[in-house]
Amino acid sequence: MEYTKLSNGISAPLLGIGTFQISPANTENAVYSAIKDGYRLIDTANTYMNEEAVGKGIKKAVDEGLVNRSDLFVSTKLWPTLYENDHAVNDTLKRLGLDYVDLLFIHQPAGNYMAGYENIEQAYKDGRAKSLGISNMYGDKLDNLLSHAEIKPQVGQYELHPYFTEKD
Repeated sequence: MEYTKLSNGISAPLLGIGTFQISPANTENAVYSAIKDGYRLIDTANTYMNEEAVGKGIKKAVDEGLVNRSDLFVSTKLWPTLYENDHAVNDTLKRLGLDYVDLLFIHQPAGNYMAGYENIEQAYKDGRAKSLGISNMYGDKLDNLLSHAEIKPQVGQYELHPYFTEKD
């Protein structure tokens, strides 16, 4: 597995399993199988509705001795409707069955995204998130966030594929 070093010194795998559109019924086995096959990055989100199953797949792999929790890099995202919810990060951790995530994103620059970023900054300060990310954030909203953020995001995630080329 190849890794990259984030600006805060955390190492992140370059390849992982994304759990978008995997049904909760199939997620546990998909995550467990991916870990068994050598994947160390697992990406999910509150809105994927499968965080609990992701956590079960991780727990099964750890319980069987395939990996230690510290061998894995788990990322998740808060949805805009949760940005102002002080319990959102703890609820996510509870669903995942984890004490911390390695990367915590705000999912979109919608709603009160600044409150969302402050929420994940607090999780970073408390050790519930080892690194911070922004997803799908461009232009003025990105400039606004960067000018007000106490802790700059270590990761920017952007949709990019043959059907969505983002030429700019």
